[in-house]
Amino acid sequence: MALTLFGLVGWAMNRPGSTSFYLEVSELEGGDPLPTSEEYRVNGRVVPGSVEQQGLETSFALTDGSANVTVVTGEPLPDTFRDRSDVVARGRYDGTTFTASEVLAKCPSKFKAKA
Repeated sequence: MALTLFGLVGWAMNRPGSTSFYLEVSELEGGDPLPTSEEYRVNGRVVPGSVEQQGLETSFALTDGSANVTVVTGEPLPDTFRDRSDVVARGRYDGTTFTASEVLAKCPSKFKAKA
């Protein structure tokens, strides 16, 4: 029984994204290719000037300071989405473009402590 439980925990911990809520952009781009059938969450900051909209379709570059990835989505963006916004996007990655089914923008700095 204990061996089975240990084996299941080991298997679960080795799955991509199992120990974190999201991947950083450099984790998405680096290392072994990720399965395209899996859905991931990626965290980063919107690159200033990279946002392009045509109707409901939006594309933008996301960075973690080390790597960039292009994100495309046909879903509405949150009101707090801006250049330089911290964003978590959920979707699929084909090795080049991250197609997001949901984009969440973290709250702006008005909630940070005053210095």
